[in-house]
Amino acid sequence: MADFDGSLAELPRGPEGLATTDDALARLRERLPRFLEERVANAGADRLVVGLDGGVETALAATFAVEAVGRDRVTGLVMPAFLSHEAISRNAEAIATSLGIEHRRLQLQPVLAAFQETVGGSDGPADDLVATNNALSRLRMACTYYVANTTNALVVGTVNRTQFLLGSFTKHGETGADCLPFVSLFRTEVEALARAVGLPEELTVETSGSPLHPGESPAAAVGVPPEIVDRILGACVDRGVDTATAAERTGVDPSTVERLAEWCDRTRHKRRYPVTPATDT
Repeated sequence: MADFDGSLAELPRGPEGLATTDDALARLRERLPRFLEERVANAGADRLVVGLDGGVETALAATFAVEAVGRDRVTGLVMPAFLSHEAISRNAEAIATSLGIEHRRLQLQPVLAAFQETVGGSDGPADDLVATNNALSRLRMACTYYVANTTNALVVGTVNRTQFLLGSFTKHGETGADCLPFVSLFRTEVEALARAVGLPEELTVETSGSPLHPGESPAAAVGVPPEIVDRILGACVDRGVDTATAAERTGVDPSTVERLAEWCDRTRHKRRYPVTPATDT
């Protein structure tokens, strides 16, 4: 994705440093479907598969997938595991219905239970929430790829840049995909893009991360608005601005900037390829 990332880096940005201007959003609306269309053509694939979780990223990914290859060549997968996922799943199915795409609901609770029984060492979700949620993320990835493999499809991932930099995803889970169209766009930018596309707000769940992938949210933990988090990350990570300057520009305490920087550093392993003897320095 290096070339495509470069093109996104050239997007016109507002005073806050985010690509939420009308010009930027218009370019993204043109480029992202084309990006998916090119991935399908280059791979010789027939269709695209998107995991739908009721969130804005998955809804937008499915929308662009339809624009790229047509509704008859897109499959949406809704993969709940617990009763608490029911409302989220209905939202996800409503998105699929509104787009006119084939969609399936895969109930993963029995799969998770069988997995835990086979592996052993766990009595269920209450035993170790981190292990359980990570297992669910990876089970969803496995299910998505099974469908993709049996239909000659590519898997569209939906992690955004805020999630990616802060490590708000499961390693080998949500990033297990053939393409990640939003990994260069912060959450604020994705939301602005969804509004520009006309995605119905009532069909998405407002959340700082994926509704089906719960866990500690760095953006929520620092206690500042999500847009400020994105501005800090854009300044410090993408443009190399120092802590004091980033704090002054965003009107937050330097300790907040430092906490986000520490979070990025602590989750760096999630963004790296597996270490080898040649890279273990």
